[in-house]
Amino acid sequence: MTSAPRGLTAAGRARIGEVARTHFERGWHPGAQLAVYRDGVLALELRLGDAESEGMRLEWFSATKPVTATAIHMLIERGQISLDTRIAEVWPEFAQGGKDACTVRHVLTHQGGFPVFPLDFPPEQIGDWSAVTAATAALPALWPPGTAIGYHPLTFGFALGEVIRRVDGRMPRDFLAQEIFGPLGMEASLGLGEAEDIATVALPCAMSEVTFEDPEGTEHRTTRIATLFSAPAVLRAQVPAANGLGTAEALARFYAMLEQGGALDGARLLREDTVTEVTRVHVATEQDLSSHLPSSYGLGFVVGTWYAPFDRDGVFGHGGQQCTISYADPSLGLAVAYVTNGLHDPLVVQLRTEEMVQAVAEACA
Repeated sequence: MTSAPRGLTAAGRARIGEVARTHFERGWHPGAQLAVYRDGVLALELRLGDAESEGMRLEWFSATKPVTATAIHMLIERGQISLDTRIAEVWPEFAQGGKDACTVRHVLTHQGGFPVFPLDFPPEQIGDWSAVTAATAALPALWPPGTAIGYHPLTFGFALGEVIRRVDGRMPRDFLAQEIFGPLGMEASLGLGEAEDIATVALPCAMSEVTFEDPEGTEHRTTRIATLFSAPAVLRAQVPAANGLGTAEALARFYAMLEQGGALDGARLLREDTVTEVTRVHVATEQDLSSHLPSSYGLGFVVGTWYAPFDRDGVFGHGGQQCTISYADPSLGLAVAYVTNGLHDPLVVQLRTEEMVQAVAEACA
Protein backbone atom coordinates (compact mmCIF):
# COMPACT_ATOMS: atom_id res chain seq x y z
CA MET A 1 0.00 0.00 0.00
CA THR A 2 1.30 3.47 -0.94
CA SER A 3 1.44 5.81 2.05
CA ALA A 4 -0.34 9.16 1.88
CA PRO A 5 1.79 12.20 1.02
CA ARG A 6 2.96 13.95 4.16
CA GLY A 7 2.24 17.52 3.09
CA LEU A 8 3.29 20.56 5.14
CA THR A 9 2.16 21.70 8.57
CA ALA A 10 -0.34 24.55 8.79
CA ALA A 11 2.10 26.63 10.82
CA GLY A 12 4.84 25.85 8.32
CA ARG A 13 2.70 26.92 5.38
CA ALA A 14 1.96 30.19 7.13
CA ARG A 15 5.64 30.75 7.84
CA ILE A 16 6.60 30.08 4.20
CA GLY A 17 4.03 32.64 3.08
CA GLU A 18 5.36 35.15 5.59
CA VAL A 19 8.93 34.70 4.34
CA ALA A 20 7.83 35.09 0.71
CA ARG A 21 5.89 38.28 1.46
CA THR A 22 8.75 39.70 3.53
CA HIS A 23 11.20 39.20 0.67
CA PHE A 24 8.80 40.97 -1.68
CA GLU A 25 8.18 43.82 0.78
CA ARG A 26 11.93 44.30 1.24
CA GLY A 27 12.07 45.13 -2.45
CA TRP A 28 14.33 42.21 -3.29
CA HIS A 29 12.35 41.46 -6.44
CA PRO A 30 9.29 42.82 -8.31
CA GLY A 31 7.76 39.38 -8.67
CA ALA A 32 8.14 35.83 -7.41
CA GLN A 33 6.62 32.39 -7.49
CA LEU A 34 7.18 29.53 -5.07
CA ALA A 35 6.09 25.93 -5.39
CA VAL A 36 6.67 23.04 -3.00
CA TYR A 37 5.96 19.38 -3.73
CA ARG A 38 6.15 16.78 -1.01
CA ASP A 39 6.11 13.07 -1.75
CA GLY A 40 5.22 13.86 -5.35
CA VAL A 41 2.16 16.00 -4.56
CA LEU A 42 1.88 19.78 -4.81
CA ALA A 43 1.72 21.03 -1.24
CA LEU A 44 2.00 24.80 -1.72
CA GLU A 45 2.06 27.38 -4.49
CA LEU A 46 2.46 31.15 -4.08
CA ARG A 47 2.61 34.02 -6.59
CA LEU A 48 3.53 37.61 -5.85
CA GLY A 49 3.85 40.94 -7.67
CA ASP A 50 4.71 40.87 -11.36
CA ALA A 51 4.46 37.08 -11.38
CA GLU A 52 1.03 36.84 -9.74
CA SER A 53 -1.22 36.66 -12.79
CA GLU A 54 -2.48 33.34 -14.10
CA GLY A 55 -0.27 32.11 -16.92
CA MET A 56 2.64 34.39 -15.99
CA ARG A 57 6.03 32.72 -16.39
CA LEU A 58 9.54 33.62 -15.28
CA GLU A 59 13.00 33.00 -16.64
CA TRP A 60 14.77 30.11 -14.93
CA PHE A 61 18.25 31.11 -16.15
CA SER A 62 20.75 28.37 -15.20
CA ALA A 63 18.09 26.37 -13.39
CA THR A 64 17.40 25.25 -16.98
CA LYS A 65 20.60 23.18 -17.02
CA PRO A 66 19.30 20.10 -15.14
CA VAL A 67 16.36 19.88 -17.56
CA THR A 68 18.73 19.77 -20.52
CA ALA A 69 20.94 17.32 -18.65
CA THR A 70 17.92 15.08 -18.10
CA ALA A 71 17.32 15.03 -21.86
CA ILE A 72 20.90 13.79 -22.28
CA HIS A 73 20.37 11.10 -19.65
CA MET A 74 17.25 9.96 -21.47
CA LEU A 75 19.29 9.50 -24.65
CA ILE A 76 21.91 7.59 -22.67
CA GLU A 77 19.26 5.24 -21.27
CA ARG A 78 18.03 4.65 -24.82
CA GLY A 79 21.53 3.59 -25.85
CA GLN A 80 21.99 6.43 -28.34
CA ILE A 81 25.06 7.87 -26.60
CA SER A 82 27.05 7.23 -23.43
CA LEU A 83 28.62 9.47 -20.82
CA ASP A 84 31.99 8.80 -22.40
CA THR A 85 30.95 9.45 -25.98
CA ARG A 86 33.29 12.05 -27.40
CA ILE A 87 31.18 14.95 -28.63
CA ALA A 88 33.25 15.07 -31.81
CA GLU A 89 31.99 11.55 -32.64
CA VAL A 90 28.50 12.92 -33.27
CA TRP A 91 29.58 16.49 -34.11
CA PRO A 92 32.93 16.42 -35.93
CA GLU A 93 33.35 20.20 -36.06
CA PHE A 94 33.48 20.26 -32.26
CA ALA A 95 36.99 18.79 -32.32
CA GLN A 96 38.45 22.22 -33.11
CA GLY A 97 40.69 23.98 -30.62
CA GLY A 98 41.91 20.93 -28.76
CA LYS A 99 38.43 19.67 -27.78
CA ASP A 100 38.59 16.31 -29.59
CA ALA A 101 38.83 14.39 -26.28
CA CYS A 102 35.90 16.23 -24.68
CA THR A 103 33.10 13.85 -23.69
CA VAL A 104 29.48 14.21 -22.70
CA ARG A 105 30.57 13.54 -19.12
CA HIS A 106 33.07 16.41 -19.26
CA VAL A 107 30.38 18.88 -20.29
CA LEU A 108 27.87 17.67 -17.69
CA THR A 109 30.52 18.19 -14.98
CA HIS A 110 31.85 21.52 -16.32
CA GLN A 111 35.20 20.03 -17.23
CA GLY A 112 35.00 20.69 -20.97
CA GLY A 113 37.50 23.53 -21.05
CA PHE A 114 35.42 25.94 -23.19
CA PRO A 115 33.45 27.95 -20.61
CA VAL A 116 32.62 31.21 -22.41
CA PHE A 117 32.33 32.85 -25.80
CA PRO A 118 34.85 35.54 -26.74
CA LEU A 119 33.84 39.09 -25.77
CA ASP A 120 33.28 40.02 -29.42
CA PHE A 121 30.57 37.37 -30.00
CA PRO A 122 27.49 39.33 -31.22
CA PRO A 123 24.73 38.80 -28.62
CA GLU A 124 22.05 39.28 -31.29
CA GLN A 125 23.18 35.97 -32.80
CA ILE A 126 22.18 33.99 -29.72
CA GLY A 127 18.91 33.07 -31.43
CA ASP A 128 20.69 31.71 -34.50
CA TRP A 129 21.29 28.04 -33.68
CA SER A 130 23.74 27.55 -36.54
CA ALA A 131 25.75 30.58 -35.44
CA VAL A 132 25.93 29.73 -31.73
CA THR A 133 26.80 26.09 -32.31
CA ALA A 134 29.47 27.03 -34.86
CA ALA A 135 30.89 29.50 -32.34
CA THR A 136 30.83 26.81 -29.65
CA ALA A 137 32.58 24.31 -31.92
CA ALA A 138 35.28 26.87 -32.76
CA LEU A 139 36.16 27.68 -29.15
CA PRO A 140 39.66 26.68 -28.06
CA ALA A 141 40.01 24.53 -24.96
CA LEU A 142 41.42 26.65 -22.13
CA TRP A 143 42.50 23.44 -20.38
CA PRO A 144 42.63 19.82 -21.56
CA PRO A 145 39.08 18.46 -21.21
CA GLY A 146 38.64 16.47 -18.03
CA THR A 147 41.61 17.98 -16.18
CA ALA A 148 39.96 20.93 -14.40
CA ILE A 149 36.55 22.29 -13.41
CA GLY A 150 35.20 25.63 -14.58
CA TYR A 151 31.52 26.51 -14.77
CA HIS A 152 30.22 26.83 -18.37
CA PRO A 153 27.32 29.36 -18.16
CA LEU A 154 26.00 29.12 -21.75
CA THR A 155 28.29 26.79 -23.68
CA PHE A 156 27.11 23.87 -21.48
CA GLY A 157 23.72 24.11 -23.16
CA PHE A 158 24.80 24.80 -26.72
CA ALA A 159 27.13 21.79 -26.65
CA LEU A 160 24.57 19.42 -25.13
CA GLY A 161 21.77 20.88 -27.21
CA GLU A 162 23.65 20.16 -30.42
CA VAL A 163 24.37 16.64 -29.18
CA ILE A 164 20.61 16.20 -28.75
CA ARG A 165 19.99 17.48 -32.28
CA ARG A 166 22.72 15.37 -33.87
CA VAL A 167 21.71 12.17 -32.06
CA ASP A 168 17.92 12.48 -31.92
CA GLY A 169 17.18 14.70 -34.91
CA ARG A 170 14.99 17.14 -32.98
CA MET A 171 15.96 20.62 -31.90
CA PRO A 172 16.43 20.96 -28.13
CA ARG A 173 13.23 23.00 -27.78
CA ASP A 174 11.18 20.27 -29.43
CA PHE A 175 12.84 17.44 -27.51
CA LEU A 176 12.20 19.13 -24.15
CA ALA A 177 8.61 19.96 -25.10
CA GLN A 178 7.77 16.47 -26.35
CA GLU A 179 9.81 14.32 -23.96
CA ILE A 180 9.84 16.29 -20.66
CA PHE A 181 7.46 19.26 -20.44
CA GLY A 182 4.56 17.54 -22.18
CA PRO A 183 4.66 14.17 -20.40
CA LEU A 184 5.03 15.85 -16.99
CA GLY A 185 2.35 18.45 -17.68
CA MET A 186 4.78 21.31 -17.07
CA GLU A 187 3.80 24.86 -17.93
CA ALA A 188 7.18 25.58 -19.48
CA SER A 189 9.16 25.98 -22.69
CA LEU A 190 12.70 26.54 -23.91
CA GLY A 191 12.31 30.14 -25.02
CA LEU A 192 9.11 31.63 -26.36
CA GLY A 193 7.49 30.39 -29.53
CA GLU A 194 6.85 32.95 -32.27
CA ALA A 195 3.13 33.05 -31.48
CA GLU A 196 3.62 33.54 -27.73
CA ASP A 197 3.26 36.95 -26.13
CA ILE A 198 6.34 38.39 -24.41
CA ALA A 199 3.96 40.01 -21.93
CA THR A 200 3.39 36.57 -20.40
CA VAL A 201 6.95 36.65 -19.00
CA ALA A 202 7.80 38.61 -15.84
CA LEU A 203 11.05 40.03 -17.20
CA PRO A 204 14.23 40.08 -15.10
CA CYS A 205 15.25 43.24 -13.27
CA ALA A 206 18.68 44.30 -11.97
CA MET A 207 18.26 44.99 -8.24
CA SER A 208 22.01 45.36 -7.58
CA GLU A 209 25.09 45.58 -9.75
CA VAL A 210 27.27 43.77 -7.18
CA THR A 211 28.56 40.35 -8.23
CA PHE A 212 31.34 38.04 -7.05
CA GLU A 213 33.35 39.05 -10.12
CA ASP A 214 32.69 42.78 -9.63
CA PRO A 215 32.20 43.52 -5.91
CA GLU A 216 31.91 47.26 -6.51
CA GLY A 217 29.30 46.87 -9.24
CA THR A 218 31.10 49.33 -11.51
CA GLU A 219 30.82 47.09 -14.58
CA HIS A 220 27.01 46.90 -14.41
CA ARG A 221 27.08 43.17 -15.16
CA THR A 222 23.63 42.56 -13.69
CA THR A 223 21.99 45.22 -15.86
CA ARG A 224 23.70 43.77 -18.93
CA ILE A 225 22.37 40.29 -18.14
CA ALA A 226 18.84 41.53 -17.39
CA THR A 227 18.83 43.57 -20.60
CA LEU A 228 20.11 40.70 -22.70
CA PHE A 229 17.60 38.20 -21.35
CA SER A 230 14.73 40.68 -21.79
CA ALA A 231 15.51 41.16 -25.49
CA PRO A 232 12.92 39.55 -27.80
CA ALA A 233 15.64 37.76 -29.79
CA VAL A 234 16.91 36.03 -26.64
CA LEU A 235 13.46 35.35 -25.21
CA ARG A 236 12.59 33.53 -28.44
CA ALA A 237 15.94 31.77 -28.74
CA GLN A 238 16.90 28.26 -27.71
CA VAL A 239 19.46 28.62 -24.93
CA PRO A 240 19.46 25.18 -23.29
CA ALA A 241 21.63 26.32 -20.38
CA ALA A 242 19.73 29.47 -19.52
CA ASN A 243 16.35 30.38 -21.01
CA GLY A 244 13.86 27.90 -19.73
CA LEU A 245 10.63 29.83 -19.22
CA GLY A 246 7.96 28.59 -16.89
CA THR A 247 6.18 28.73 -13.61
CA ALA A 248 7.74 27.78 -10.32
CA GLU A 249 5.17 25.00 -10.12
CA ALA A 250 6.49 23.54 -13.38
CA LEU A 251 10.09 23.61 -12.17
CA ALA A 252 9.17 22.09 -8.80
CA ARG A 253 7.19 19.41 -10.64
CA PHE A 254 10.32 18.50 -12.59
CA TYR A 255 12.16 17.97 -9.29
CA ALA A 256 9.24 16.04 -7.87
CA MET A 257 9.70 13.59 -10.74
CA LEU A 258 13.37 13.18 -9.81
CA GLU A 259 12.66 12.96 -6.07
CA GLN A 260 10.16 10.20 -6.82
CA GLY A 261 12.80 8.18 -8.66
CA GLY A 262 12.34 9.39 -12.24
CA ALA A 263 8.55 9.09 -12.60
CA LEU A 264 5.53 11.18 -11.63
CA ASP A 265 1.83 10.60 -12.14
CA GLY A 266 2.41 7.75 -14.55
CA ALA A 267 5.07 9.49 -16.65
CA ARG A 268 8.49 7.86 -16.33
CA LEU A 269 11.42 9.83 -17.72
CA LEU A 270 14.39 8.09 -16.08
CA ARG A 271 15.13 4.88 -14.25
CA GLU A 272 15.54 5.17 -10.48
CA ASP A 273 19.15 4.02 -10.62
CA THR A 274 19.90 6.72 -13.20
CA VAL A 275 18.52 9.41 -10.89
CA THR A 276 20.63 8.10 -8.03
CA GLU A 277 23.76 8.10 -10.17
CA VAL A 278 23.40 11.53 -11.78
CA THR A 279 22.55 13.33 -8.53
CA ARG A 280 25.59 12.20 -6.51
CA VAL A 281 28.87 14.11 -6.39
CA HIS A 282 31.07 13.30 -9.38
CA VAL A 283 33.59 16.16 -9.27
CA ALA A 284 34.58 18.80 -6.75
CA THR A 285 37.17 21.55 -6.51
CA GLU A 286 38.29 24.16 -4.03
CA GLN A 287 38.56 26.73 -6.81
CA ASP A 288 36.32 26.60 -9.85
CA LEU A 289 38.24 28.19 -12.73
CA SER A 290 35.21 30.28 -13.72
CA SER A 291 33.76 31.39 -10.38
CA HIS A 292 37.01 31.04 -8.37
CA LEU A 293 34.88 29.54 -5.59
CA PRO A 294 34.55 25.96 -4.33
CA SER A 295 32.17 23.93 -6.47
CA SER A 296 30.80 20.42 -6.60
CA TYR A 297 28.77 18.81 -9.39
CA GLY A 298 26.82 15.71 -10.25
CA LEU A 299 26.01 14.99 -13.88
CA GLY A 300 24.23 18.26 -14.70
CA PHE A 301 23.31 19.10 -11.11
CA VAL A 302 24.81 21.06 -8.23
CA VAL A 303 25.24 18.73 -5.25
CA GLY A 304 27.34 18.57 -2.10
CA THR A 305 28.66 22.10 -2.11
CA TRP A 306 29.11 24.76 0.59
CA TYR A 307 25.97 26.90 0.24
CA ALA A 308 22.30 26.27 0.98
CA PRO A 309 20.46 24.15 0.14
CA PHE A 310 23.25 22.00 -1.29
CA ASP A 311 25.14 21.82 1.99
CA ARG A 312 22.53 19.31 3.17
CA ASP A 313 23.24 15.63 2.48
CA GLY A 314 21.55 14.31 -0.64
CA VAL A 315 20.13 17.63 -1.85
CA PHE A 316 20.55 18.28 -5.57
CA GLY A 317 19.38 20.97 -7.96
CA HIS A 318 20.54 24.24 -9.46
CA GLY A 319 20.34 27.98 -8.99
CA GLY A 320 19.75 30.58 -11.66
CA GLN A 321 21.41 33.98 -12.18
CA GLN A 322 20.94 35.79 -8.87
CA CYS A 323 17.20 35.10 -8.79
CA THR A 324 16.23 31.40 -8.73
CA ILE A 325 16.75 28.31 -6.59
CA SER A 326 15.38 24.87 -7.43
CA TYR A 327 16.14 21.59 -5.70
CA ALA A 328 15.04 18.24 -4.34
CA ASP A 329 15.67 17.02 -0.81
CA PRO A 330 14.91 13.29 -0.85
CA SER A 331 15.37 12.95 2.92
CA LEU A 332 12.27 15.13 3.40
CA GLY A 333 10.47 14.18 0.20
CA LEU A 334 10.74 17.78 -1.01
CA ALA A 335 10.88 19.33 -4.47
CA VAL A 336 11.09 23.11 -4.37
CA ALA A 337 11.33 26.00 -6.81
CA TYR A 338 11.59 29.62 -5.70
CA VAL A 339 11.76 31.75 -8.83
CA THR A 340 11.99 35.54 -8.74
CA ASN A 341 12.68 38.18 -11.36
CA GLY A 342 14.99 40.22 -9.12
CA LEU A 343 18.69 39.75 -9.89
CA HIS A 344 20.37 40.72 -6.63
CA ASP A 345 23.82 40.78 -5.06
CA PRO A 346 25.30 37.51 -3.73
CA LEU A 347 24.60 38.32 -0.07
CA VAL A 348 20.89 38.97 -0.68
CA VAL A 349 20.62 35.95 -2.96
CA GLN A 350 22.06 33.70 -0.28
CA LEU A 351 19.96 35.21 2.49
CA ARG A 352 16.81 34.94 0.38
CA THR A 353 17.62 31.31 -0.35
CA GLU A 354 18.59 30.36 3.21
CA GLU A 355 15.46 31.88 4.74
CA MET A 356 13.17 30.11 2.30
CA VAL A 357 15.00 26.77 2.47
CA GLN A 358 14.80 26.85 6.27
CA ALA A 359 11.11 27.74 6.27
CA VAL A 360 10.28 24.91 3.86
CA ALA A 361 12.31 22.37 5.84
CA GLU A 362 10.66 23.41 9.11
CA ALA A 363 7.24 23.01 7.50
CA CYS A 364 7.97 19.29 7.17
CA ALA A 365 7.93 18.73 10.96
